[in-house]
Amino acid sequence: MSNTCNNTDRKIRVLDIINTHQCARELLDHRVAQVNATGRYENAISCGSGEFVEVLRSKGHTVYVIENPRRLSPIQLIVCIWRTYRLLRTYKFDIIHTHSSVIGLTGRLAAFMARVPIVIHQVHGFYHDELTSKFKRWIFTKAEQILSIFADKILFQNPADVEECIRQRIAPERKLVLVGNGIQIDNFKTEEEPENDPPIILYTTRMEAVKNHHMLFKAAKTLKERKVAFNIQLAGDGELMEEYEKWVRENGLDEHISFLGYREDIPALIANATVCVLLSLKEGLPRGIIEAAVSGRVMVATDVVGNRDTMIDGETGFLVPLNDAEALADKIEWLLSDAELRTRIGLQARKYALKRFDEKVVTEKIIDVYNAMAEKLK
Repeated sequence: MSNTCNNTDRKIRVLDIINTHQCARELLDHRVAQVNATGRYENAISCGSGEFVEVLRSKGHTVYVIENPRRLSPIQLIVCIWRTYRLLRTYKFDIIHTHSSVIGLTGRLAAFMARVPIVIHQVHGFYHDELTSKFKRWIFTKAEQILSIFADKILFQNPADVEECIRQRIAPERKLVLVGNGIQIDNFKTEEEPENDPPIILYTTRMEAVKNHHMLFKAAKTLKERKVAFNIQLAGDGELMEEYEKWVRENGLDEHISFLGYREDIPALIANATVCVLLSLKEGLPRGIIEAAVSGRVMVATDVVGNRDTMIDGETGFLVPLNDAEALADKIEWLLSDAELRTRIGLQARKYALKRFDEKVVTEKIIDVYNAMAEKLK
């Protein structure tokens, strides 16, 4: 792949549109810097307000703030589309790159209204999940089919979503590109597991319904009843934080579950963990599993799209049925009792992840897409 450009050419203006300032920091910081380093592109970011907007700006990123709806509120959607349209008309971007389902709706419609030449949408898991009713699933699929008209390319993190897109005829195959997902490998080191007393079960994710924390809380009740020693650490913030804290208190799990809030020292937290979990209802290609694997920690995750594409069950981690808290408790208790097993699976997971989930490789694939699409601008 060649990232060089003619210095006499105007740089191509790219805008990534993503929902929250946290997601912008976690998913776009280094990727956008890598895109800008090619010398061919000026890659900016649009996201919701928050402390990391200034953090990103201090690192040289151009960041525009538009509050993005997380739910399908008609008024909020219309306001977001209008504000995004005004931004696109003002700064004349050549390429926009939207992330996730709701932003995929508002961003693509705004781009169509503003006549942006190139529109790219990236799927981070479809809006529906495996518990969605057939009728709602049909509605969301139809919506994706319509929205695909307003995208030149659709990027995917896992092959299962590509297959569903083809099977449901959401978009023509010529528009679909599998780019995968990755992390900054160098940030995560393999360290010997510490002797925690009690052992630590770590869940690093936002406090949202889709992340399915209640499955872990129910498993915690079971582990407590079995008199298993453990401490659950929850790293992340979000709209359901207070609700979860109340539930934990009312169910007498205060001594077993710690709410750490948003943390920037995720590599250190993972290195200090005994077992990691990820219990989402759906995923794209989850960084949580990748981060644990690169750190050599064993992961227990729900058996859903995305999770099952990121590990080999029984070899690099373990999958449990969605919302089967008893199975989750069984798996955690078994792992906590067998340090040798944890070490073996952790080492296999790291070896597997290092070959497949390097953020630099993923970004190079995205730049390849930009380069190919940029030919239309000539």
